[in-house]
Amino acid sequence: MAMTPVLDLSRFWELLETNFPLAGPRSELRTRLGSDEATALELGQVLTYLRIADAVACPHPGGPGCPRQVIQLNDGRFQGVCGNDPSECEDVDLQRDDVEVIGVDQEHLCEALRRPLCIGGRVEPLPGLRNVFRAGTFKPDTVTRHSVYLVVRSSEHEYTEAFDALRSQMEGQSFAVLVPTDRFIDSGSVRQMGTLGVPIIGLQGLVDVELTGHLVMSADALDLFGGIGRRATSSAAISAPIVAQVHTDRGWQELDDAGYKRLLEAVDDFDLMADERSGTVWKREQGGALHVRADSVQPSYFHMIRFAVEKIGYFDPDVHGPEDRAAGKQTFQRARKAIDVKYTAESGRAEWRLFKTRKVDDHAEYQFEPDPDYRYALIFLPRN
Repeated sequence: MAMTPVLDLSRFWELLETNFPLAGPRSELRTRLGSDEATALELGQVLTYLRIADAVACPHPGGPGCPRQVIQLNDGRFQGVCGNDPSECEDVDLQRDDVEVIGVDQEHLCEALRRPLCIGGRVEPLPGLRNVFRAGTFKPDTVTRHSVYLVVRSSEHEYTEAFDALRSQMEGQSFAVLVPTDRFIDSGSVRQMGTLGVPIIGLQGLVDVELTGHLVMSADALDLFGGIGRRATSSAAISAPIVAQVHTDRGWQELDDAGYKRLLEAVDDFDLMADERSGTVWKREQGGALHVRADSVQPSYFHMIRFAVEKIGYFDPDVHGPEDRAAGKQTFQRARKAIDVKYTAESGRAEWRLFKTRKVDDHAEYQFEPDPDYRYALIFLPRN
């Protein structure tokens, strides 16, 4: 009997972590997650229908009425109409996938995880803790029961605070923690939770999805949860340290020192490589050779660019940027000039390879939307 194909959910777990609860027009999520992956997640009810969008992005934004407003005609079709009066753009026909907003239902996600993780019991949010859910209970035998919690945060500091609050609520009980990825989990949190017998389990690389919509796991539940309650010693072995995190068209990848050096050796394979560790940016200008464009790019530029990469949909530097948001838009524009590549499109207009400018509610916002087949590597320092 043929095996059901399994789809990699790495992009899903990354986007979920920084955009929780993940939502957007179906066509947009299919682009960001992959069409097959998004379809499978809908089949499994991890992604569910939420509503019809009120507006869609205008391909030629301008004026206070942008973006285009969504209207439904008497025959059921959808159109995007210019919000300006008088109208500055022709109406555009929209497909249902352009206007139907789908997203992650937190409880449905926890329920979908129960089958591959072999956990039972009820799903419920934890009072007083944002984006923390009791996903179920792991029962290694007929007597023992351990609670399993899903915790979603988007920074090392936020995870540390959430773990502290969760430990306080559990009052010495043993439990396990699920997180979308381990990229924001520092070794200190792992050691501290380990000394209390609490494993932290990253779902990226562990839980994927079949074409049928069923989530599947690449490990045995006993291997994951068998250590609950077993207090680790402070001398527990630690794997090779992560020295960098890189984003390419394949998504995120963590690099140890050897992997980082191999990537730098392959710089000629890319059209753009930006490295926060050294502050160096290599660019291949339009039709030209790859060469160093800058060798002392400010760390604040890389911080801003990383926030923009991780934001699904539109990125407003004054709202979604780093905590110090003073002059956020100005900082982003300087960062884009230092790291992104500007070129002349066939239309004669100047465009950017990675970050597109969009007019939203009468002001400029940005979207991480790399040109197809554009080879880039954005290397950042690990957040832990």
